[in-house]
Amino acid sequence: MASKDWTKIIVEKLNGTKESLDIKKIVTGIWRSAQEVGGTDESLATKLADDVLEYLNENHPRKKSFKSSEIGDAIEKVLIEKGHAKTAKAFILYRENKKHKTMDKASLGVTDDIGLSYNTLYILKRRYLKRNEKGEIIETPRQMIERIAKALSKVESTEKKQKEWYEKFLEIMINFEFLPGTRTITNAGKGRQQMANCFVWPMEDDINYIFEILHKSTLIKRNGGGCGYNFSKIRPKEDAVNGIPELAAGPVKMIEMFDLMTSIFRQEGRYESGNMAILNVNHADIFNFINAKQNDGYLSKTNISIGITDDFMEAATKGKKWDLINPRTGEVVNTVNARSILELAAQLAWATGDPGIINLSAINKGTALANPLLKERGPIEATNPCGEVPLFPYESCNLGYVNFTKFVKDDGTFDYKHLEHVMNVATRLMDNVIEASWFPVKEVTDSVRNHRRIGIGCVGWAETLVKMNVPYDSDEAFALAEKVTKTMYEAAFETSVGLADEKGSFPYVDQSIWAGKKKQPRNVALLTFPPSSGNAVICETSFGIEPLFALAYEQNVLGGMRLKSMNQMLMDRLKERGIYSDSLSQKIIENHGSIQGIQEIPKDIRDVFKVAHDIHWRDHIRMQAAFQKWTDNAITKTINMPSTTTPEDIREAYALAWELGCKGLTVYRDQTKQEQVFEFGSKDKENNS
Repeated sequence: MASKDWTKIIVEKLNGTKESLDIKKIVTGIWRSAQEVGGTDESLATKLADDVLEYLNENHPRKKSFKSSEIGDAIEKVLIEKGHAKTAKAFILYRENKKHKTMDKASLGVTDDIGLSYNTLYILKRRYLKRNEKGEIIETPRQMIERIAKALSKVESTEKKQKEWYEKFLEIMINFEFLPGTRTITNAGKGRQQMANCFVWPMEDDINYIFEILHKSTLIKRNGGGCGYNFSKIRPKEDAVNGIPELAAGPVKMIEMFDLMTSIFRQEGRYESGNMAILNVNHADIFNFINAKQNDGYLSKTNISIGITDDFMEAATKGKKWDLINPRTGEVVNTVNARSILELAAQLAWATGDPGIINLSAINKGTALANPLLKERGPIEATNPCGEVPLFPYESCNLGYVNFTKFVKDDGTFDYKHLEHVMNVATRLMDNVIEASWFPVKEVTDSVRNHRRIGIGCVGWAETLVKMNVPYDSDEAFALAEKVTKTMYEAAFETSVGLADEKGSFPYVDQSIWAGKKKQPRNVALLTFPPSSGNAVICETSFGIEPLFALAYEQNVLGGMRLKSMNQMLMDRLKERGIYSDSLSQKIIENHGSIQGIQEIPKDIRDVFKVAHDIHWRDHIRMQAAFQKWTDNAITKTINMPSTTTPEDIREAYALAWELGCKGLTVYRDQTKQEQVFEFGSKDKENNS
């Protein structure tokens, strides 16, 4: 035992209060952590606690007070040095959970020079703030934004313009009215600034070519960015190779190879890359492709989607015949009922969440809002991993996000004029991302510069509707979505035309619908609506154009601890009405995170605060279609469905999305996956929404 009189030692806790050191708390912390990993000897916890005191005494013999974090660090060190690595890990997780519970910003070790919440500060620390080679944080949140603004304004032609646009970029970011995508947040201002989020690669029926693309796309993944491919040119499984029958591996095996390579590199920002694999519905292996992900864990880094067309959907909805073709020979190898393909896709999506659909006809209409290069350069055949950006081979898209919650005025109306202003600045900022970006593959650099495609989307749509007291599944909400998107597109297009007058149009403009026109944009496309998870967390608002996911829930975090959370807007409304209580919060959790059917909550609140599973899948699709009307790229939106959904419902959803002009569709039936991060009530309770 250490010689120091520990009863006289003071401990300063995370909340600033002070108390005498209690060795029993050290023993309890170690014992709790040991039990988490199967420990059974409580006396060993007491011995290790003595070792902790000995360590503190030897290293701080004259110290009369300790911060609780210093004692925690000492416990971690002793556990590791004494060979109890598993217990040390459990103790580290325990400490992290404790910090999350208290939400003490000082415990994060990051200087908050903007006035951010604990959650935002935590995610910036974990993923985006610059670190040195030792992994230590070396910038503040404001310095992070200044780094981005400086890197993107630096490409302006004069010192005066650099200063002017630095201030404008800084303003919209520091106010969280707009942020570029997470690749830009992470990489801007570094030596090799790969700032694009997603890429598409060509694919040919040649093994040497396939391995070349595998190599080049892996270089991109190493530096950050997901990749999309269309495998429809690959000969089918067991086709002939060099005149020898039944040798071909087929598209699914090729996809497996790309999926395996994706797991190798973990990008800075703690992301793993992902893929999108598309196979057109006339490919001979379409049934094998649809069935590919029925085994859980297979192709875990890859989303798969079938490439549909108007001809196919007309045949499928009318039960007509459909030819399957060997792409190597161009010959018809089978004729099936088109509906059988759609039904199988719906069945597998019901069971696993895959495949989605990519509407190649909607993507390739040859208009300003659907591949304006179609006539001269042909169709776009692939998208990024989440499906919201259709891209030509080697092309990438840089993403950015308008925070819609910042445009709701005090009277509950939407500020379209301010949105126009932010879009003007954001469009230039995103065009500068292209100019400042570096890529390790020359073909990517050339394609990015030749198209100059950007994709501005949003965060906070659901929260915006709540602030405006507009139900998500109402005609008013659909009309508002269309008006907001139209405002965004028109403002971005006019800015792009102005940039073209100042800096030049995109190089392929003479092959586009704008050839010879007075107004020629600098960018081939402008809007997209991605999932936005990282940016939504930073801005502490709802994801993309999705509805609220849950109003109260228990979250599994950091090694199994369950934390209860409740939507702050709902909590405030309930407190205003004098009906908030912990028991009501628990009732919402037990009601699958929904307030529908809870009669003590007033109807006007229930009408506005609807979560994803309170909204019929048809209204999910109607919302996506409303945003799509003025979006020139595409949209990622999850069409949430209750567990009672049938495969036939999913087939009808595919048909409705096609009829409404959606460029893609992803459905997710509740409880498709065995493990969910968020849980609502008991697992044996049925969601009947």
